[in-house]
Amino acid sequence: MHNGDGLITVKPVSDGLELSWSLEGEVTVTRNGIDVFNGSVNHYVDRDTKVGEQVAYRITNAAGEEAKLYTAAVNPEDELYWNRHLTAAIVSQAGTYLQWDPIPDVETYAIYRRGRRIAEVVGTGYIDETPLEAPTAYEVRALRPVKYDQKPGTRLIHAVGKAMSLAKEFTTDTRRNQELYIMYFLVSPHRPETATVDEIQLRVQTFIRPPRLKNPNLLSPHPYFEGDGRPYNVHAPEYRTRTEVKVEGLADIPIVSIKKDAGVTRAFNARHQLTGEDVASVDQVYLEDVDIEPNEVSYRLQHSVGNPLVIAPDIKYTIVAHLKNQATFKLSGTHTQSPHHEVYLRVGEAPWTTIHRADDLGVSFMAQPMPDCHWTYLTCMD
Repeated sequence: MHNGDGLITVKPVSDGLELSWSLEGEVTVTRNGIDVFNGSVNHYVDRDTKVGEQVAYRITNAAGEEAKLYTAAVNPEDELYWNRHLTAAIVSQAGTYLQWDPIPDVETYAIYRRGRRIAEVVGTGYIDETPLEAPTAYEVRALRPVKYDQKPGTRLIHAVGKAMSLAKEFTTDTRRNQELYIMYFLVSPHRPETATVDEIQLRVQTFIRPPRLKNPNLLSPHPYFEGDGRPYNVHAPEYRTRTEVKVEGLADIPIVSIKKDAGVTRAFNARHQLTGEDVASVDQVYLEDVDIEPNEVSYRLQHSVGNPLVIAPDIKYTIVAHLKNQATFKLSGTHTQSPHHEVYLRVGEAPWTTIHRADDLGVSFMAQPMPDCHWTYLTCMD
């Protein structure tokens, strides 16, 4: 029993999710381990799933064949792309089927398994027939051309960019004309070792990889900036910003707290002499839409931090999380593609899990608005 030929599908409806199948005879559907449907009609509508909540369905036919479907409800009005559009994974003995809503103006999608590129597809689904014997990380990536006329402030920023003579640099890097879309699926044949958890912590860091960075504004009194001089590292003490959101007490009524910090910004002249030093304000790093219920919490993390020494675009990102007292979850986010971004999650006492990493496309993005990166992470396990 598998997907691929329309055997099992899921789509959003106005008040939830609709599962459909072309199986003959009686079918049983369980939702997060609880029986919710038994009958011979070929669809079931789930109106109890909250937006952004990871949900696990188990579909069993009369012959005892079974498929598991993992997804989350969406909200067509949400500001985050992957909170408006569906992603899902269907797992059976025949393999793993990944599916997603089409991205406008995207022709092909690159598929990665455990970090290695394995396929490129034209449609909005991919079947991997490799037997699922251990937890497997999949990525689906796509680049979409940016229509700058639709971005607010385009004309003003474009004029500033011309004054700074950055047009030549932009012609050498086509990625600066494309938005990046990433879907992460962590698919496992087993339930998490920890059935329930009491604490989940999110850590988000932005950083500059080189130890020193040239200022693209040739008229600035600060021709060079100090970078962080490091690779990706969840424990690194060097960063532009670090934000941590901790959820405690998931066994009962959760408590949500936030810690935020910015590294020191230092500027130098060509003779390596210090020309300025300051710390950026983190006032615009905050939580909103916090929803707390017994054993679960959801929140939206907003981040906008600028350069304290010069006028420059802010480092912006938004992350939405829906967490429960289990090691299953969905996260979605969007961010500017400068500087480097890294997102980690720690469930209970387990080691930090890498959720998302994105390379810096360069600070010289004043010629036109920088295209964003849109990402989502779905755990596909009961």
